[in-house]
Amino acid sequence: MTKVLRCVTFAALLSAVPLAAQSPRPEPTEIARAVDSLAARVVAAGVTPGLGVAVAMDGRTILAKGYGWADATNRIAADARTLWYVASTSKSYTGFGVSLLATQGALDFSAPIEALLPGVTWPAGADPQRLTLARFLSHTHYLNDLAVVQSAAFTGAIPESRWPALIRFARPRADTNLAYSNFGYNVAAMVIDRKRPEGWRRFLDSAVYRPAGMAETYAKLSGLDARRIAKPHALDAAGGFVTRTLEKTDATMNSAGGHVATLRDLARWVIVHTDSGKIDGKQVFPARAVARSHRLLARHTVETSKRFAYFVREGWGAGWDLGSYEGEPMVSRFGGYHSFRSHLSMLPRRRIGVVAQVNGGAGVATDIVAALAYDLEAGRPNARARASARLDSLIAQLPVVRARAAAGDSARRERQKPLGRALTELAGSYESDALGRISFAVQGDVLRYRWGVLEGPAEVFDAEKSQIRIEIAGSGTVVSFRFDGAGPARSVEILGETFARR
Repeated sequence: MTKVLRCVTFAALLSAVPLAAQSPRPEPTEIARAVDSLAARVVAAGVTPGLGVAVAMDGRTILAKGYGWADATNRIAADARTLWYVASTSKSYTGFGVSLLATQGALDFSAPIEALLPGVTWPAGADPQRLTLARFLSHTHYLNDLAVVQSAAFTGAIPESRWPALIRFARPRADTNLAYSNFGYNVAAMVIDRKRPEGWRRFLDSAVYRPAGMAETYAKLSGLDARRIAKPHALDAAGGFVTRTLEKTDATMNSAGGHVATLRDLARWVIVHTDSGKIDGKQVFPARAVARSHRLLARHTVETSKRFAYFVREGWGAGWDLGSYEGEPMVSRFGGYHSFRSHLSMLPRRRIGVVAQVNGGAGVATDIVAALAYDLEAGRPNARARASARLDSLIAQLPVVRARAAAGDSARRERQKPLGRALTELAGSYESDALGRISFAVQGDVLRYRWGVLEGPAEVFDAEKSQIRIEIAGSGTVVSFRFDGAGPARSVEILGETFARR
């Protein structure tokens, strides 16, 4: 069984790693100019349609700039006012929120989850008296969940008020590895809801974003200027980028992946965590709360999880990946959804951090940009050459990526063969206790679906098996229709769950 560590702090990790010999530290303006130049080249080379970069150093933002397009089809430029979807970087907000509550004595990371969420029915094989909040924050709860995560992140088919009742559908895993998922941070938000009458959204707004001066960080989309929100993109037939719909609404802006923010706000989030809760010369958070959120709760147990791009990952804290870059301790939280990739990282001892966001194309571009800033700050003489070589390698791969995308589109067209059933026999509403209701309707000669807040056309996946494909957040999901002889389908199977016809 993975051992959950409660006594190892990130501060201890910091003191355990000696500083290597460095060249003189460059001026912040020099670092900002170099990062700015690289970011511009990333977009000019067609690696991504849009890129947002912020660098924070010594308690201030030295660069915050958008490049390319927030919406390529409608020619809306990415700029300082663009709101970027940060995906799982949201976990850092939720993790810090519970760290604040723990610092205030309102909850205990080591308390049984049963005590923090009384009245919840847990699945057979899960012991809520032994499961602690720390286990959920560190992805060591050993539960596979589909019900909560699917509604929270994708469909919104079941309202958030009912998510605690969906916990009973989770299933114990056979192994005891640290396995990353959204579930633990959805559960953490449920804990905040029990502790704070205003709920987790308003609590984070008043207790986290406002004190940090993050005036444009939102766990919602309603009421925002849609033109400011960066959109996801896909490759078009000519090898460029075409805008896709952001398949998010307020119902799916959740605690594990559901915020939009400006680069300025994200840079301020870096600063308060590199400077132990200080920003603009003020102590806005207790240093103890920041230290608590950076405390190592569990180590990675799977070798493939111990590296991400150029970064080493030791394990998990409360909302943060803890690890290192070139031997220097690092706190980070990345995220991905549809074509978005969010990178937020920092080297607290050196008081530098980087935010990089893309809305399509190659997500690793964010890591290349961040590594350049860190290499420059460390005085590595090969910093620029190293970044250039990494970007050159990425650019060289673009024809292969475009060819693969074209082949995938061709394969999808080949699958469009007549089904053995009339579309009207597929139409109707189907329901699952765990995943909600999905409906299909015929419009002209097209079958369309609606699942919670999602809707769109369906296409044939396997005509002989009566399987169709629906697209969710840029990925295909297969729907299999089941029949009892002639007549309408009796049920559908999606993601291993059976939905019965109503």
